[in-house]
Amino acid sequence: MKDTIKMMKFIRQGRSRKKQKLYKLAFGVAFDWTIAIYTGFFLFMVLFIFYDVMKQMEALFLEYQDIVDPFLPLMIFGLVIGMLIQSFHFPGVKVTSAEWKLTSLPFQIDRIWRYQFFRELCKRFVIISIIFSFIFLITPLSNLFILKWYLLITVVSLLTILPQWFFYQIDGFRKLFIYLTGIFSLALIRILFLFVEEPTIFLYVFILLLVLVNSWMWKRKLIDVNWGKVIEKSDEKEWNMFFINRMSRMDQVKKPRKHYFVQSLFKSKKARLPFPYQEPSILMRKLWLRSIRQEMEGLRTTIFSIIACVIILSLRGPLLQGIGIMLSVFMFVQMMVSYFGEIFKDKMIHSLPWNMATMTKSFWLILKWLSIAVLTVITSVMIIVQGLSLLLVVQLVFVYVSLFFLLDRKLEERVKHLNEKWYVPNPIEQIMSILTYVTLTACIYYPIVMVFLVVIIMYWIIKKHYFPLLID
Repeated sequence: MKDTIKMMKFIRQGRSRKKQKLYKLAFGVAFDWTIAIYTGFFLFMVLFIFYDVMKQMEALFLEYQDIVDPFLPLMIFGLVIGMLIQSFHFPGVKVTSAEWKLTSLPFQIDRIWRYQFFRELCKRFVIISIIFSFIFLITPLSNLFILKWYLLITVVSLLTILPQWFFYQIDGFRKLFIYLTGIFSLALIRILFLFVEEPTIFLYVFILLLVLVNSWMWKRKLIDVNWGKVIEKSDEKEWNMFFINRMSRMDQVKKPRKHYFVQSLFKSKKARLPFPYQEPSILMRKLWLRSIRQEMEGLRTTIFSIIACVIILSLRGPLLQGIGIMLSVFMFVQMMVSYFGEIFKDKMIHSLPWNMATMTKSFWLILKWLSIAVLTVITSVMIIVQGLSLLLVVQLVFVYVSLFFLLDRKLEERVKHLNEKWYVPNPIEQIMSILTYVTLTACIYYPIVMVFLVVIIMYWIIKKHYFPLLID
């Protein structure tokens, strides 16, 4: 292990010298001694004024301290959710190409990884310590308050490094399932937290669970590791120097982004099998997935907008929460229905015998899975904000039925547009869609409007039974 540490320090020193040369060249172009002196004097004055303002706001800080203190558990949960989100983009422990080349010499990857893991622990500990030291020096917050937040945030931050590495190695729908399960579990923990009289004990139990998870993952840390993906992301993180990129204008060069997680959703073992031409429904489903994958940028933007809209507006009161849910459903329905025409851009579809009924059925199956993912996010946010109750269950049922009703109506309208060139939507159907969106907006603030659910179900049953969609 001593030889490994010595070699790793040698690599790190050589890398630091290269970075120092680059920064020296960049600073030589951007600054001179006069600008540097004036900038330093200006920063000193700003810090001095800021410190004086903080001292004058001592009473206000102490008041906010009592308000913020109960939100410590939410901060802890936020760190865990942040780890889950980061696990899509970065492994947490950097193993660059330089370290990987050492494995061709008598150096074990296990020792290299442990050294990098220890450095990441030290790095996070130092950064958090500096931030809280700065808070301790310039704010009039009580020492006990700062110490409690510092210890808990430090411990949880250090305990999320290994889970981030572990989850980063998981691909495909398994990772998506774990992510959604994690969010839903945190929502349930939030509900349980409301019934706990002593939140400190609850936090200790939560940290103990993180310790047990880390101990379980430690023995499996280097099993099924995608080293190519880890090395690429680590090199990108190591040499992504903001100031150097700005001075060399490299930030204006857009690099092609490799969405490993998104690609893994479409490259499972079943997805790599030959096209089953004897099964039209499975064949069409594969073609749909291939068409949607080509428009993944829009889908990713839509999902991010839905999550941001639901979370931000839900924290602003019941009326805005209803607006957030309505906007999320509207964005999802419009984006999904717009994908229905993408399959006709695939040249293979024009060389195969197909009918619209099979295509619609296959597309509906994909819509159901995507709808479940979106509804899971909406459900988790509503549970976290409102807590579990009978009224919430009714509201969730109303949102579920409304989403599938709107998807069915808009998809049927799109199919009729393809079959009939001059098709004009039925005014009654348009009115039903508008009323559904209106009741979605008001269902949180005025729960009485959810009686419209009976109208939706009756209209849907009558339409499907007496006026079915006739397509070939």
